[in-house]
Amino acid sequence: MEKAKLRRLLSKYVKTENPVPPLDPELLGEMLEYWAAEKDHELSNQLLRDLVHEYASSMTKLIDLHRLKDRFLRIAAHDVSSPLTAVRGLSDVLLTESPGPLTKEQKEYLTIISTTSNGILGLVNDLLDISVIESGRLQLRMVRGSLEKLIRERLSMCKIFAEGKRIILHVKFAELPNLPFDSNKIGQVVDNLLSNAIKFSPFDANISVVLEREGATAKVSVHDEGPGIPEEDQVKIFHEFQKLKIRPTGGEKSTGLGLAIAKRIVEAHHGTLKVESRPGFGSTFSFALPLEKENEQ
Repeated sequence: MEKAKLRRLLSKYVKTENPVPPLDPELLGEMLEYWAAEKDHELSNQLLRDLVHEYASSMTKLIDLHRLKDRFLRIAAHDVSSPLTAVRGLSDVLLTESPGPLTKEQKEYLTIISTTSNGILGLVNDLLDISVIESGRLQLRMVRGSLEKLIRERLSMCKIFAEGKRIILHVKFAELPNLPFDSNKIGQVVDNLLSNAIKFSPFDANISVVLEREGATAKVSVHDEGPGIPEEDQVKIFHEFQKLKIRPTGGEKSTGLGLAIAKRIVEAHHGTLKVESRPGFGSTFSFALPLEKENEQ
């Protein structure tokens, strides 16, 4: 009810000549309606305050639990990382047969130990990376350098895995100026895109790696001849622990964290990472980094 209307009714009631005039039913109804509205408003405000307080309390508890989870994850990952590294290193040394010759069965067992420990170590490192990124503690060491040189180094490191599947690597590099980036982190992005391309490509396939200038950015593209990615998977592919319907062609393992980490690293460089794919026509993963000097910060 409008306050002005209530005031007019009250004024009419007060000015009456009767000592104890009868209360106008209209006035009584309006007063009750006004009182009910005020009470409802008061209760609504109290309910809103209670909800805000409850929400703030829940958010505080959630943040505390998230920090506890991150702390536990870091401690556990660090504690597991050291013995795994030792197991992998020792098994690799034994496989060289420098301590002495091995039987066929011993080689098979050591190969399983080395492969398994290496896979678990990769998962541990990914968990550490995602924990650091989620906590907001990702620090970049931005130094101007050659992106082409970095890609060539990473290509030489993964070449042996490509040769194992008789995959041919094709490169096309445009001349670009040096740009600011964290070589270790961007190297991790390149490794992920190359390893994924090899994992999901069939034997005797081709993989193309292109470095080009696109506007004010340096763009790196990796195209494979794999089965392609369904559209519904492309929506979730850059989220943590997401597994695709397609599977690696050589039985390789995947943690489901690599692309999520790569995307956040690229975005920390003020860049973009995306995928273009159609089932049956392979996939192209590309990321672009800004060339401008001001992004060196």
